[in-house]
Amino acid sequence: MISGKKIPYLPLTIVFALLWLLLVMVTPPERTLGTIIRWVFAHGSLTQASVYVFLVAALLAAGYLMGNRHLYDWVKTTAGIAFALWVLGFVVSMIPAKMAWGVWVDFHEPRTQMTLRVIAVGVVFAVLAWWINQPKFTAIALIAFSFILLFLVRSTSLIRHPMNPIGSSPDAILPLIYSGIMFSAVLASLSLAGYLVTRRGTDTRAAR
Repeated sequence: MISGKKIPYLPLTIVFALLWLLLVMVTPPERTLGTIIRWVFAHGSLTQASVYVFLVAALLAAGYLMGNRHLYDWVKTTAGIAFALWVLGFVVSMIPAKMAWGVWVDFHEPRTQMTLRVIAVGVVFAVLAWWINQPKFTAIALIAFSFILLFLVRSTSLIRHPMNPIGSSPDAILPLIYSGIMFSAVLASLSLAGYLVTRRGTDTRAAR
């Protein structure tokens, strides 16, 4: 895909990860949520970044299916990181849920049910891809999974969870900070993917 020797993937991963953490920590208290907003931003940014990284993985999978065989390692790595982000976003969501609603996991919330279903289906997809062991099947399954995920995220109803807690906030600076947090998560994830792919490529060449 890209010559890994020309891009410092590991330093970029560290920089973007630290930027994500810094922006979360300096987020000012929100008028209604107070400092809980920092946990909300951490959870929301990881979950939303996961969707974007899955879509990047789907585009890479499409490129692989169109004949660019060098993209397959990128496809697997990016998809794995996207799934890890989704799971991490769910784990982090437990903290603001406990602080705001008094429960770690609200199983009655449709968004929580959707999150858990996505994790379960993702595990099934991963096991099937490993068992079938056919790159084309993996690429097609990833594209299907990514767009199913996008549809579910956009169509799942809400009960306790506010529809747009960031955009509806009267604090104008919060949407800007959140955007920085979310894009930092995306960039850190893609940089990490680049580091892992190029490192494996280097190890493979060294083994030869």
